[in-house]
Amino acid sequence: MQNEKLRILKMLENGQISADEASRLLQSVDGPGVPTPPPMPQTPPPMPHPPTPSSPPPRSAYDGPGNNGRPPAGTHPTSPAGPSALDDLGRKFEHFARDMAPKMQKFAEAAVGAIAGVTDKVSDALSSASTSAPRHGHSPAPSTGGQHHRPGSAPRPAAPAPAGGVTVENIEKLVEAGTHNELSLSGLNGEIRIKGYNGDKITARLSYRAKRAGAPIELVKLGGKYFLNYESDDFHQVSIDAYVPERAFGILKLDGINCHVDCSSMVANDMRINNENGTLTLSALSANNITAENGNGRFTIANIAAENASFENIGGQVEATEVDVANLKLTNYNAPVSIIMSGFNRHTDYMWNVETGNAKLTMNMPTMPNLGYHIKAHASMSEISLGLTGLQFLINEPTLVEARSISFDSATKRVKLAAETSNAPLYIS
Repeated sequence: MQNEKLRILKMLENGQISADEASRLLQSVDGPGVPTPPPMPQTPPPMPHPPTPSSPPPRSAYDGPGNNGRPPAGTHPTSPAGPSALDDLGRKFEHFARDMAPKMQKFAEAAVGAIAGVTDKVSDALSSASTSAPRHGHSPAPSTGGQHHRPGSAPRPAAPAPAGGVTVENIEKLVEAGTHNELSLSGLNGEIRIKGYNGDKITARLSYRAKRAGAPIELVKLGGKYFLNYESDDFHQVSIDAYVPERAFGILKLDGINCHVDCSSMVANDMRINNENGTLTLSALSANNITAENGNGRFTIANIAAENASFENIGGQVEATEVDVANLKLTNYNAPVSIIMSGFNRHTDYMWNVETGNAKLTMNMPTMPNLGYHIKAHASMSEISLGLTGLQFLINEPTLVEARSISFDSATKRVKLAAETSNAPLYIS
C-alpha cells in the first residue's frame, strides 16, 4: 500500500495526473477493495538536462490547481525574491534613477557633442583632401559627377557637382582702377584667406559644398562693387583663397561663420571684418578705419597702421604686436590680452582704451626720451604692476593707478592709455 501511495504521489509530481485524481486514488488505496491505479504512460521519465525549446516551461512553486501562479493564501515567502524584497529593490532603483538622471543627461550631452565634433573633423578632412592644391604641376582630375566608367571606355561628360560634393573653381576678375571700389567676400564653415599683391586682378580659388545641385555661387561685379554672391542656406561650406590688388579698393568687407579668417597686405580707407566661431588673423594692414570682431577663437593682430581701430573678441586670446593706431579700442571677454609695442611712429597723439574681463592684461610698451604717457589702470579684485620709468603717480592703490610721465607736456609723442581688467592682474612695463 505504501508503494502505491508513493507511486501516486510520483505521478502527481510529474504532472501525469491532476490533484483531484491523485486524491481519489489515495482514498481508494486506503479503502476496501483497493483498485489498481491506471498504468503508467509509456513515456520515458524527464531527463535531468535543461529543457529544449520544445519542452514546456518549468513549473513555478506557485503553480498549482486554482493558484494561477499566485502564492497560496496565508503564506509568507522568505525568499529574497519575495514581495518585500522586491519592494525594497524598487525603492532603491527609484533613488538610483533620480541620482543618475542628471549624470546621464550630462553624459548624453557630452556624447552628442563628441559625435558632432568627430563628424565635423571627418567632414573637414574630406573637404581638405578634395580641395588640396595639385602638386608637381599636375592638374586636378576632371570631375565625372560622381559616376564611374569602365576602364577603356570614354568618360562621361562632367556634370554639375551634386549636393554635398566638393567643387573647386579658379576665378579671375579684372579690377578697374579707382578708390571708390568695394570688395565684399564671405565664407561659411571653411577658410577666408585674402592677401594683397601688386596687380590688377582678383585671382581666387573658390571651394564649396552645396546642399542642392546647381546652387548658384559667383564673384559678381556691379559697378565698382565686387562681391561673392550666394545664398548661405544653399551651402554647407564656402571657402575662398584669393590674391587681391592691394590698393584697388576703398572699402574691404570680410564676413565669416565658423571660419579661419586671414587677411594681410591690404590698403583701404575702410576695413570691416567680422567672424563668428573661428580664428582671425590681421597683418600688414593700413587703413583710416578698421573694425574687426571675432568670437570663440584666437585673434592675432600684427603690423597694423590706422587712424581709428576697434577690435573686439569673445572667448579667445588676443595677441597684438606693433599696432600703430591713433585711436584704439581693444576689448576682450573671458580671455587674456597681450600687447607688444616697439614704438609709436605714425601719429603725434594716441588715445588707447584696452579692456578685458576675467583674464590677465599684459602690455609691453617702449620707453623713449620723446615719448610721454598718461596712464589710468584699474584691476578690480586683483593687482596692478606699472613698470615704466619716468612716471609720476597721481593715484597709487593696489587696484587703481593713475600715473603721468614727468615730461608728458613737452613730449613729441604722447600716449593716453586707459587699461582695465577684472579678477586678474594687470601688467604694464
